[in-house]
Amino acid sequence: PPFFDVKPVSIDVALGESATFKCHLTGSAPMRITWTRDNREIRPGGNYKMTLVENTASLTVLKVGKGDAGLYTCTALFCCSKNFSDLHFIAEPAVIVEKPGPVKVTAGDCCTLECTVDGTPELTARWFKDGNELSTDHKYKISFFNKVSGLKILNATLEDKSPSFVKKPEPLDVLSGANITFTSIVKGSPPLEVKWFRGSVELVPGPRCNITLQDSVAELELFDVHPLESGDYTCQVSNEAGKISCTTHLFVKEKGPIFLKYAFRKTTILTSVIDLNSTPTKRKEEEEQPIDILELLKNVDPKEYEKYARMYGITDFRGLLGEARSTAELYLVTKG
Repeated sequence: PPFFDVKPVSIDVALGESATFKCHLTGSAPMRITWTRDNREIRPGGNYKMTLVENTASLTVLKVGKGDAGLYTCTALFCCSKNFSDLHFIAEPAVIVEKPGPVKVTAGDCCTLECTVDGTPELTARWFKDGNELSTDHKYKISFFNKVSGLKILNATLEDKSPSFVKKPEPLDVLSGANITFTSIVKGSPPLEVKWFRGSVELVPGPRCNITLQDSVAELELFDVHPLESGDYTCQVSNEAGKISCTTHLFVKEKGPIFLKYAFRKTTILTSVIDLNSTPTKRKEEEEQPIDILELLKNVDPKEYEKYARMYGITDFRGLLGEARSTAELYLVTKG
């Protein structure tokens, strides 16, 4: 009687892969082969392909889905007699037990990344770099043995990534005298260099300014800000691969009336209050702490002197050009 001298065997395969069952029969033709899954006959076509070549019968599931798991049976009919063999097929996804860790390597040397997987055979492993699948070639060697997959990188090279902003600094609107912080989050291949600018003038750390870069967080701190420090602030990040920058704005509002006393070279402005209905007296002392305009303008672009000076009511700018001048302001105060 006919019999199966090579029986189909159980297969374990990952979802989305193909699976093929094969068996060989001994007997004389004519014969008829049928395949069933869980006692339901499978028709050729669609997701199934069936062949019978020289008494070797095969069934291929082209793309395994969750519904394809089950008990598959091959039945051979020889002149109204039949013989069959049962086989089991379980589709169980593989899992990564141990992920590959970071590796430090000197440029030009080799290094190997490994990960351990688990699941039922046949398991396959694929490696990707930045979303692109790698293959064994002159630069990469991929191996898989005993549930351990390895990627060997030959002649490792430095591939710098240009800097970019993960988070840009937000604009700020504060009152005079406040302490403020501009914060940005950056990324890119180290080492990264960060610079901050007000207008076109680069800022440097000092008593009223602090610049830091730690764990990809770049910060600019300004202390006791005044209206003259209002303007555009730019964060610039660079490395060997490139440079990028972004600009934000700071607006500082004055709390209330102020008295100014400053000098540009030999220029002096004094503020006095005079009561015309009384006997002249000495100039009243300013009740507010004078603001050193030179100190505030130290890091301001000279092109913006006029803009910031106007914020304090200064309309004559000849002092900025070096002309010696003395100015007094007269206020009329009437008695109640």
